[in-house]
Amino acid sequence: MQQLLASPDPALRAATPGMPPPLPADRGTTGPDRPRRWPGRQLDIQGHRGARALVVENTIPSFLAAFDAGATGVELDVRLTADGQVVVWHDPRIEAEKCRPTAEDLIGARVDELTLEQLRTIDVGSRRLSAFPRQRDVPDARIATLPEVLEVGRDRAPEVWWTIELKVDPTEPGVRETRGRLLDGVLEAVAAAGTARRSLIHSFDWAVLELARDQAPELQRSALVVTGVTYTDGSPWLGSLDWREHGDDLAGAVAAVGAHVVSPHHGSVDADLVSRAHDLGLGVLPWTVNEPDDLRRVVAAGVDGLITDDPELALSVVG
Repeated sequence: MQQLLASPDPALRAATPGMPPPLPADRGTTGPDRPRRWPGRQLDIQGHRGARALVVENTIPSFLAAFDAGATGVELDVRLTADGQVVVWHDPRIEAEKCRPTAEDLIGARVDELTLEQLRTIDVGSRRLSAFPRQRDVPDARIATLPEVLEVGRDRAPEVWWTIELKVDPTEPGVRETRGRLLDGVLEAVAAAGTARRSLIHSFDWAVLELARDQAPELQRSALVVTGVTYTDGSPWLGSLDWREHGDDLAGAVAAVGAHVVSPHHGSVDADLVSRAHDLGLGVLPWTVNEPDDLRRVVAAGVDGLITDDPELALSVVG
């Protein structure tokens, strides 16, 4: 799928291959020749897996809770099923702490080895997590597909930003095929939903971002990173990038891989990283920022948005 938008930004066409274009001064502007830029004119408060501090994660009610809380964006995880469906789910396996079988006992099974029909038999709304004392359950909620979630968002929150994390592990066998099929499914879904102008292709596997750059260069791309773990010498998570050419310059590495946004754990975000990223035309989107002091700290550092389990709290602190 080479073109999801009819008229990509002229800056994209003129950019050096492999490098993201600088963000224009009026990042919220749209028009016939300019896709809307993340994050627009305001700090983007993104609900993590919907709003999992409020409602059981990655369920449609959790996304609705994020919208109702005032989140301007949502982050979600996508995986492939055995029959090629793109589903919104974080874990590679069906975990007992989040899932209740209602037919066949599928606890421990891999998501990519189950069909959508099998996954639909699992109640993913009845298990609350002790880490989130305010979390509300939604009994009998089922795993949703990406098109289903995007459709709900289109109807309830048409201006929301979508940060779609493609869960791809480059150390697993067959990853090249998995990566391509999952990306194809995501591109088809955002095109069909009309959300391409408000979507970030987001992944720890930077080869996903390189593939997205080649297949849909007009979409914005966000590079997830854990410094010292996925961003380190010899890491398999960096696509074609050679870590040794960038070292401590994380923002420079993200720019070199052709992403538009750097998304590190919030603990590694400071004003120097934000300044370097902005100098390169990158946005900064830390995760997962839940504590009031951390929320204030990353906003003071100048980030463009943040991912949080509790968008209601985040907006009360920094909104």
